[in-house]
Amino acid sequence: IDDYLTCPARYRFGHVLRVPLAPHHSIVYGAALHAAVAEFHRRHAQGEVMTEDALFASFEAAWRAEGFLSREHEEARLEAGRAALRRFRERQLAPDAVRPAYVEREFTFLLDGDRVRGRWDRVDIVPRAAVEGTQASDELAGRVPAAEGAAAGSVPVPHADVVAPTLPGLLAEHVTITDYKSSDVRDPAKARQRARDSLQLQIYAMAYEAQTGRLPDAVALHFLDSGVVGSAPVDAKRLDKAWARIRTVASGIRAGDFGPRPDTLSCSYCPYREICPASVAR
Repeated sequence: IDDYLTCPARYRFGHVLRVPLAPHHSIVYGAALHAAVAEFHRRHAQGEVMTEDALFASFEAAWRAEGFLSREHEEARLEAGRAALRRFRERQLAPDAVRPAYVEREFTFLLDGDRVRGRWDRVDIVPRAAVEGTQASDELAGRVPAAEGAAAGSVPVPHADVVAPTLPGLLAEHVTITDYKSSDVRDPAKARQRARDSLQLQIYAMAYEAQTGRLPDAVALHFLDSGVVGSAPVDAKRLDKAWARIRTVASGIRAGDFGPRPDTLSCSYCPYREICPASVAR
């Protein structure tokens, strides 16, 4: 969806023609971090706390020595990953840490007959009263934005074609869906804005609504390199806009509309810039 919205020609190269790409170091780094974090959560759910060495071993087992600029560059990224995982482990073992209810949970739902598939990195379900008390004090201190639009517990118009209210008891709980990111964002305000604007997180919220009959209360991005977490309340108006964007993408793909949208910034980061005749970055 993001590829098509950025440039339909990019979507065509990657998802229709399936032009192969050389491995990129950022993909290798992010995939290895995600694998180690998921392994930590899976074992923790079974009552096992991974040692720091075991966590590093999981990270290194998922590592591929591909796409790096040099051996020195690879070693630097390995060390950065170990430092990120050390901070992550300390945070998960803190006295007030929340143990996730779901980790790497796949979902699928229908929007206007189109199947949307994905995977939640993490879903936290905690007593609502405790979270609301913390949020109230944080809002007074200016650290957490006030809720925007309709939150969970209200009755917005469902976005998915089919909504299965399988867990009605969860209305008494506070639900947060978190996605882990390997990018290094250190400004909390920027992290919150990224979470608020994330189409990915908006889709995750729709999926949760489709599978449980209610929206989550919040969505968040956890930036592993810095340890910063940006959280935003679920906003029904933003979900409406996300739904409209998905419909635009679906209709464009169905119509075979893959015309390029040249843009200096987008073309500069496009992995197909060397073969795209419309690129303005070559």
